[in-house]
Amino acid sequence: MSAKLFFANRALLFGLALAVVLSACGAERTPAAQPTKPAVQVTIFAPQPTATPEQTAASLPAVQPTPQASTMDPRGRVPGIPDFECPNPRPAPKGFSFGIQSNWSVGDIGYWNSLMAEQLKLTWTRAKVNWYEFEPERGKPNLMQFQLFDAFVADANKKGLHIVATITQPPQWTRVTPPKQPYHRPSPPEDINEGIRFFSLITARYKGCIQAIEVLNETNLDREWTVASGELKAADYVSFLRSVVPVMRQIDPSLIIIMAAPSPTGANIPGAVQDDFLYLEDFVRAGGLDYVDCIGVHLNGYNMPPDKRWDEGYNDPTARFRGPFDNPHHSWSLLSTIEGYRQRTNKPMCVTEFGWASTENLTRKDGTPVQGAPPGFDFALDNTEAEQAEWIMRSLEIFRELGYVRLATIFNLDFIQKIGQNPDEPGGDPALYSIIRQDGSPRPAFERLRDRAR
Repeated sequence: MSAKLFFANRALLFGLALAVVLSACGAERTPAAQPTKPAVQVTIFAPQPTATPEQTAASLPAVQPTPQASTMDPRGRVPGIPDFECPNPRPAPKGFSFGIQSNWSVGDIGYWNSLMAEQLKLTWTRAKVNWYEFEPERGKPNLMQFQLFDAFVADANKKGLHIVATITQPPQWTRVTPPKQPYHRPSPPEDINEGIRFFSLITARYKGCIQAIEVLNETNLDREWTVASGELKAADYVSFLRSVVPVMRQIDPSLIIIMAAPSPTGANIPGAVQDDFLYLEDFVRAGGLDYVDCIGVHLNGYNMPPDKRWDEGYNDPTARFRGPFDNPHHSWSLLSTIEGYRQRTNKPMCVTEFGWASTENLTRKDGTPVQGAPPGFDFALDNTEAEQAEWIMRSLEIFRELGYVRLATIFNLDFIQKIGQNPDEPGGDPALYSIIRQDGSPRPAFERLRDRAR
């Protein structure tokens, strides 16, 4: 989820804040073993293997259909694997709709897509496209990763899901400037021609199946954006958009282009982090609104209900984590943040991450109860599972009532089963937001979403 730095009393809270920035969603995580799954009937729609010469004639259909020529834009071709054909091409739905993020590349694709589409009856799923995983070496695409994504996209499309893809983390071979930390994979690709090529490839290959693309991620953090100047400048991000977006629009005019959601930081540390409101103002001045259809939004929840503004005096005297109450700032508040983005841009909002972390009823992978929260996520100790559920559902009502939110994706469905870290370990923070538990049983948020669909 989005990182957070505290606006007031930084001397007291800076260490915690920096831990959040460094340990949030950009950190590398080790995949876990295959997740445990409750029973659900699953169908998977993925490319089928071609019959081999060893198969007997009796095992093959009597008449083989004549392969049809590919209609895919050649810019979407990956040498060594077949072209991808979207089963049911369609644009994004009209009006507000929502979904959830699954860690799509881990586990049974058919099962998790069926859970989202058939049990929860969601409209959207968010998929992170980490570029370095698809092209780890120049000129040597990871064919397995592309085929896995082909299967995920085709299956999600057949089951009625729309996909918002966040393309981020370019491989190091596209860059000259080293990352500030060895575990960072910052943008942008400094070879802009490679940036144009890869964004064109994803747009062309999955045209009609991917309805929205978020161009990079949280570019107001040095973890996500590092250039030779050492500065975090929205104008530099706009320059990147100016290069890649016209080609994306030419390939797929119906595609929703989303500005990389800023991290709601609440602080300015030169070269490390910029306040999200100030970053948006710089983005507007640099002409960024000309290149996007929607402003990306990340809302971390913390231990604040979604309908409380930062400056209305709300206080939870029982809260152990005191940031929102003792150091009020817009970035603690879901409502204040999204209203502030709208005031500064007058654009539709696309909430690509939102949710609430809770440690209640979570276990480690050995079945023992969690021992606290990972560094920087103490607010998860204040939130019950019931609050997580209520606040997610109330947020969806707020987004609909605001009238300018285009889409929203909850973070997250299943990371607790799909990352290697325990929920109370560094890097285990995504597990706190999951709406299932380690054993696959539903948390109240899952049940509320499922029941609303009946």
